[in-house]
Amino acid sequence: MDLNELQSIWQQYDNDLKENTRMNKEVLRHILISKPQKRLTGEKIKAGVNLILPVVLVLLVLLPNVAYRASFDFFGGALMFGTVFSVIYYWSVRYYLLIGKVDFSEPVTAIKKNAKRLEKYKIKLKRIGYILMAPGITGVFLMSGFSLFSRESIVPVSMIVLVMLASIYLTFRYSIVEQFRKLNKEIAALEQLER
Repeated sequence: MDLNELQSIWQQYDNDLKENTRMNKEVLRHILISKPQKRLTGEKIKAGVNLILPVVLVLLVLLPNVAYRASFDFFGGALMFGTVFSVIYYWSVRYYLLIGKVDFSEPVTAIKKNAKRLEKYKIKLKRIGYILMAPGITGVFLMSGFSLFSRESIVPVSMIVLVMLASIYLTFRYSIVEQFRKLNKEIAALEQLER
């Protein structure tokens, strides 16, 4: 075996090794992408349910149980609830569409940027939802003829406020932060692969 044959065999092994390394990286990339994709698919399903459920609840629970009255309370409550419902629903639709724009075939930096955009948008959506929840609940109470400022309403209104405060704390302290921390960690593992 002369030097040229040895050199060509060495070159062939080198090319084979490069091809195997490329294929292994591609397989590992697909494996690493699957977790964030599943996480975002779950988030998209939750966002879809959040689009369908309010409409179903309004149609099946609120409308049949509210009696029309020609009073300021009824129209004021309907206006408050309708405005709050429309604003929150609009922001929820935009969040759903934003999740759909995340494409895992893009470079990792673009995926990270989209994940950060999703996190910021979800925090903004939750803030708006919690800020507008009080006027929305007040609107439902006014439409149903429930007296907000009476002795009988102290316990239900206090419970609603306590549950809302606990929900706000848990959502912003743990839920959103932890969810996107896991997503960012999975994307960082993908970024390590591409370096």
